[in-house]
Amino acid sequence: MRIFQLCLLVLTTNLALAETPVGTSPLLDLFPASSAPSFLDKPSEFVVSQQFRLWTSRSKWAEGLDEKKVFHVYLTHRSVAERSWEIRIGKGGQMYSLVSSFGEAMPPQSLENPWMDEVWHMVAVNDDLLEYLPTKDGRRGELIHETNSFIHQAGMYTSQKQNAPSAPFYSPMLAQSYRADQRSYAVMSWGQIPTPSVRRGLVLFYTQFRDLGGGVLEASYVCFDFGGYAVTSLDSPWGGVRTSVFPELVLADAGGQPQFHSAYYEQGDGYAVDTKDTGGWAAATQNAADPHGYALGLVFGRDQHWRSQSVLEKAAPDRFQRTPTVYASGDSRHGPRDYTVMEVSNRINCRIGETFFRRVYFIIGTLAEVTEKAKALEAHADYHPLVFDEDDTPLLPIYSRKVANGQLVPTLEMTSKSDVPMCFTYARPVEGSKPLFLMQETATGKYAISTDPYLFCARIAVKNPYPEDDPRHATFENRPQYLTYDGKTKWIDIMGYVMPREKADEKKLQYVGLDRIAPLAELFQPGESDKAKAFVVRTSN
Repeated sequence: MRIFQLCLLVLTTNLALAETPVGTSPLLDLFPASSAPSFLDKPSEFVVSQQFRLWTSRSKWAEGLDEKKVFHVYLTHRSVAERSWEIRIGKGGQMYSLVSSFGEAMPPQSLENPWMDEVWHMVAVNDDLLEYLPTKDGRRGELIHETNSFIHQAGMYTSQKQNAPSAPFYSPMLAQSYRADQRSYAVMSWGQIPTPSVRRGLVLFYTQFRDLGGGVLEASYVCFDFGGYAVTSLDSPWGGVRTSVFPELVLADAGGQPQFHSAYYEQGDGYAVDTKDTGGWAAATQNAADPHGYALGLVFGRDQHWRSQSVLEKAAPDRFQRTPTVYASGDSRHGPRDYTVMEVSNRINCRIGETFFRRVYFIIGTLAEVTEKAKALEAHADYHPLVFDEDDTPLLPIYSRKVANGQLVPTLEMTSKSDVPMCFTYARPVEGSKPLFLMQETATGKYAISTDPYLFCARIAVKNPYPEDDPRHATFENRPQYLTYDGKTKWIDIMGYVMPREKADEKKLQYVGLDRIAPLAELFQPGESDKAKAFVVRTSN
């Protein structure tokens, strides 16, 4: 296991610190401010609830599925003066249900991978690392799952044979935040490669939903790549609708007007278009010819940065966009899945240590209402890198608390006004930093801190997918798979972000060994205690 030299920020003077409000997390205070208009013209309320209410559900899922296993929280827009709606967020941070006057908009799901693919969520991938089996006619065949480089916000599949989990494993959720004054709810989760792979998926996904009123839901997505491999494509979002509820699609033309746009082809290949060549939005509808029929709009904008990005050299450090952004759709009515896909694919350069941001809008209403509001919103749909600098990033005070087994563990919460932080971490993913995970080994109950979330996970040998005479054989020889779903780990929290010493600005730092800071030094695993001296701290602000 690779050990990084990390920079923790230590407090040397007492500061008056306000207590963090219940239900909010400073780790999720990273989304750019929005300039979108408000549609709060009529009385309404935005309600967040974690109390599962099966008896009130209007959603019919595939027989044999238990929704309680995925449920995390309800987000509800309630009003007697306008159309109400409710979405449900799953344990991985995915939006798996959307209910309004038309009923349940999300697909009934499959028994093999419930609430994993047929949801609205982020999917990050390095396209250059994907390996496929060749077919007899020389075309690209099935993905070699043992070398998979997709990373899903929702979690892991159960349908793959080799070492797959027997039950859905949802991406560990590490933070959530509800801000009543902003009518917003946000989550952070550690994304999972959906099939057991020799790759290490080291990406944090952040999603914020904000109720703008009038059936408009702002969705802000952030992807932080803290290791593993670079992200070259980010679906933000990947999702879709139940085809039987919304059988037709429209795509806005350059003038912002909806045009019939069928994703149905006999070959089942789907359809993709550069967003710069559209009016910046699409919608799933009950009837594309009826402006009064229900629709679900997705506003993604007109690829506003591509023109400036396209003139840069492909290898330029500030070229974050490789090719135009793509909107794609596909219809699965050829088989048993009641699912029409709608996705926004950002073809990007998000290198290790970098963060990428994307904002879109969902609109619930009639097709006429969707059209009107989409025109007002498309200029506010945006995407770009997020760069947090060491100098201007807020710091998180880290306290200590005693747990049931007698260990002292770090916490972000003050237990009393007299508490003094033992150190500071960064509140946002400063470029080049690493998230500091607080984990618990379930067998022993012992806690640990590490920048490696795979610390306790089982590693198993994998058969090399290539013969010895294949040039790719050496790359995959003796590579293990990491079983995050094996139940050996409970991911408790992210204790902020820390900087590897080789990336930190030493002119600003004075170094002290981390082994001098109790109780952090106690949380290293056996054999790591000497390596604690390789970690560094800052002794002044």
